[in-house]
Amino acid sequence: MKTTGTALRWLLMLGATAIFAFPLLWMVLTAFKSRIDVFAPTPKFLFVPTFENFRLVLTASPFPSHLWNSMVIAVASTVLALVLGAPCAHGFARHGTFRGADSLAFWVLSLRMLPPVALAVPFFLVFSRLGLHDSLAALILLHGVANTALAIWLLRGFFEEIPRELEESAQLEGWRPWRVFLRVTLPLAGPGLAATAVLCLITSLNEFLFALVLTADRAVTAPVSLSNFQRFFGLEWGQFSAAASLFVAPLLLFTWFVQPHLVRGMSVRGKA
Repeated sequence: MKTTGTALRWLLMLGATAIFAFPLLWMVLTAFKSRIDVFAPTPKFLFVPTFENFRLVLTASPFPSHLWNSMVIAVASTVLALVLGAPCAHGFARHGTFRGADSLAFWVLSLRMLPPVALAVPFFLVFSRLGLHDSLAALILLHGVANTALAIWLLRGFFEEIPRELEESAQLEGWRPWRVFLRVTLPLAGPGLAATAVLCLITSLNEFLFALVLTADRAVTAPVSLSNFQRFFGLEWGQFSAAASLFVAPLLLFTWFVQPHLVRGMSVRGKA
C-alpha cells in the first residue's frame, strides 16, 4: 500500500512537471524550426533544426544589447534590494516586538500591492525632471526599491529562524553589531538570501510596464524588445522563440547553480 502511494505521488509530480515544462520545451523547439515548420498544419516534434532564427536575433536585431540591459538592471537591482532589505528584515526579526511592528511590516509588504499602472506616469515625470529618463540608473533604482519590500518580507522569516544565542555569543566576544550581522547572521541566512535573490531577479527580468514607459532607446529591456518581433503580417514566432530562449537561459543557469541553497531556503521558510 505504501509503495502504491509513493508511486502515485511520483506520477502526480512527473505529470505536473511535464505540464509546466511543456511550454518551455515547445518554445525551445520552435526556436530551432524553419518558418515552414513553425506554421505547419500539424505540430512537428521531428524536424531538421536550423540556427537561422538565432542568427537573425543576434546579428539583425538590437535584442543582444537589450538583453544585456535587462541583465545589468536585474543584477544591480537585486543587489540593491538585498543590501537595503537584509538590515531592515534583521531589525524586524530581532526588534519587532514594539507596538505596531506587525502593522509596519504589513505596510512594507503592501507597497508591492500598488498597481504599477497607477505609478507609471508619476515615475515618468519624476525621472524626466531628474534627467534619468531612458537610463539604466532609473530602472535599477526603481526595481531595487520595489524589490526591497519583497526582500524585507521574505528575509524576516529566515532571520527569525537563526538562534539569537549565536549573535549574543559573538557580541560577548566584543564584536560590534554590524560585524556580528556581516560575519555571523548573513552566512547563516545564505539559503534565504539565495531564494530571495532568485525571486528578485525573476521579478526584475519580467517587469514590462515601467521599462516600456521609462525607456525609449538606450535602456530598452528584453521584455520590451520581445514585443518588437510583432510585425504587420504577424508575429515572427521563430525569432521570438529564439530571443525568448536566450532571455530565459541565464536565469535557468543561475537557478541551477544556487539550487542547493534555494531548496534548503524554501524548505526552511516552509517550516517557519
